[in-house]
Amino acid sequence: MGKDRIRSNALKHGLTARMACWKNEDPEQFQRLLVALLEQFAPTNDVEFLCIEEMAMAKWRLRRVVSLETAAGNFHLQQEPEKDAKKEPQGWKMGLEEPEEDAEPVVREPAERSLEAFLSAQDDGQLLTTLRQHEASYARAYQRAYRHLNELRADRAAAVNVADPRGA
Repeated sequence: MGKDRIRSNALKHGLTARMACWKNEDPEQFQRLLVALLEQFAPTNDVEFLCIEEMAMAKWRLRRVVSLETAAGNFHLQQEPEKDAKKEPQGWKMGLEEPEEDAEPVVREPAERSLEAFLSAQDDGQLLTTLRQHEASYARAYQRAYRHLNELRADRAAAVNVADPRGA
């Protein structure tokens, strides 16, 4: 009964979703993530619930960072003039040298265009570096909350075993 109460309180109030979501994000998607984690880890008390809530917020923010990184790459890809991939002269890739007039056309791979966008984004006030730092920070926050949840459960199991050495 306690598990159901904890789970329903999380959904009823939606406070965590309001704290974790930006105005352009769907709080219901966050709630689905939180419910999925609650169902997977089934907290037995409020402290375990808080650990799972932290995991959900860290995972949500991690997804946001990945989304921002994708948006930055797409933005930079849109900023470069459209080039016909099948008619681009050899050597004109990455802007390293002027094209030869009689050069054979080459096919630019999508990965090459992505690399160009990535390299040009480096000039953007260290945006990608900042995003990578946030990504690492949120991944660590998730792992920290997960570890804490497991430690709480291990401590509780050890306390039960001490109280009843038969494991009953």
